[in-house]
Amino acid sequence: MLFNSFPFLFFFLPAVLMGFHLLGRLGRIAAVGWLTAASLVFYGHWNKAFLLLLVGSIVFNFLCAQAIVRAAGRAGWQRGILWAGIAGNLSLLCYYKYWFPLLNSLGSLSYPEHYFGNVVLPLGISFFTLTQIGYLVDLQQGEASFLGLLDHLFFVSFFPHLIAGPILHHREFMPQVTERRVFRLEWEDLAVGSTWFVMGLFKKVVVADQIAVHADLLFASPDGQPFFKVWCGVLSYAVQLYFDFSGYTDMAIGLAKMFSLRFPMNFNSPYKAKSIIEFWQRWHMTLTNYLMLYIYNPIALNINRKRLAAGKAVGRKAVLTAEGFLRVICLPTFVTMVIAGIWHGAGRQFLAFGLLHGVFICINHAWRTFAPKWSAALGSGRLGAATCVLITFVAVVSAQLFFRADSVQDAFSVLRGAIGINGLGQVPDTGTALLPWAALGLLFGIIWWFPNTQEILGQYSAEQRAETAGSQNLRWLRWQPTWKWSAAICAALFACFVLMKPASRFLYFQF
Repeated sequence: MLFNSFPFLFFFLPAVLMGFHLLGRLGRIAAVGWLTAASLVFYGHWNKAFLLLLVGSIVFNFLCAQAIVRAAGRAGWQRGILWAGIAGNLSLLCYYKYWFPLLNSLGSLSYPEHYFGNVVLPLGISFFTLTQIGYLVDLQQGEASFLGLLDHLFFVSFFPHLIAGPILHHREFMPQVTERRVFRLEWEDLAVGSTWFVMGLFKKVVVADQIAVHADLLFASPDGQPFFKVWCGVLSYAVQLYFDFSGYTDMAIGLAKMFSLRFPMNFNSPYKAKSIIEFWQRWHMTLTNYLMLYIYNPIALNINRKRLAAGKAVGRKAVLTAEGFLRVICLPTFVTMVIAGIWHGAGRQFLAFGLLHGVFICINHAWRTFAPKWSAALGSGRLGAATCVLITFVAVVSAQLFFRADSVQDAFSVLRGAIGINGLGQVPDTGTALLPWAALGLLFGIIWWFPNTQEILGQYSAEQRAETAGSQNLRWLRWQPTWKWSAAICAALFACFVLMKPASRFLYFQF
């Protein structure tokens, strides 16, 4: 079931809200039980067989967590149980996501070629697998408390984050569920959550889905395309991906807010980033935090321990040498970004996507570490900041080609067209030809100069963040519970109903 579908909007969501409000009067167990049951119905609506897979994964991880708790005081047993749990989770993920693509890739090298078939990828398997691995790791390290079966089911399956994130951390989310509170609809939270949800729905339906046609035309036939057509498709995909993922994030946060629950920020105007490091701090923020916490930091810590044992420099002194920089910064960065790339998909294009970002991040770190002090002034001022944003955006878009393309060969075909090898093509000079470029200009103006959703919501936002200069200059865009804003949100919702497509999936829908 999709958030941007009539069954969800007119049947599922109203029923869940009403049931939560009525059953919440019976206490926490009734409210959490209702939301858990509704979440399982939400997941099973797409494919009932995979509902058993989800429940089986949750029960397996619950038993692993229970075994870790019972083995308290026996560190060796706990580590063994943890690694067994991680292996079980990764085996499930690898079977559905990587096993058959790997076999088919090897089969293509044989003569005659052999096709091993394929399996349907369960919805959200990457997200609920990572969530539970993180929980088991923290539980074994004493940084998490044991969750009962109902709370564990709810933590993993709560429908706003189940399909495409954000990746929840139990310390951020579960205390909101287990604390003493009244489980019923709060009208202010319902109003703010509904506003947040409609803003996200508008981004998805009215912006992302409409601009997607130009990107789809390019990547459906990438060979031999001329310069202007390629850049129209490339920039259209950059806009589509931005508003699609931003829209889903807003909808997920808004849905949680309706139940007076707070999700972490997962998207914070990433195209405004002045460096590739800052980009990853703004894009898919919960994935970045997860990668840093459970992959990058352990690798870097292990490297530093070995260097310390060998009597070599660690910390800031280590990265000031070429050898130390390669080991302490580049090695964990490359491993982390390769895993991030492969996590997005099994094709070699996703590996290339991860490797490119690994290269970009290492270059960024090298510039920060080895560039002369006077170079810091290059990014100051409006012109310097705009140049940094533009360079970062070009790097991001070049990696996005591999993320979107069906193969590495297709991505290179698009790159050849982007640098003019296939000629310029027809220069847009008519109203029809200029229309998509005008739309792109308008949308990039909104992306770079307008405040984002959480800035628009201001004090009503789930995240109390410092306001940016852009939001300071556009105070008339600050949301208030007024009739004017209500009319604007209703108009946006009406536009969504008119333009909604039945089969329009999110780009992170089946991961």
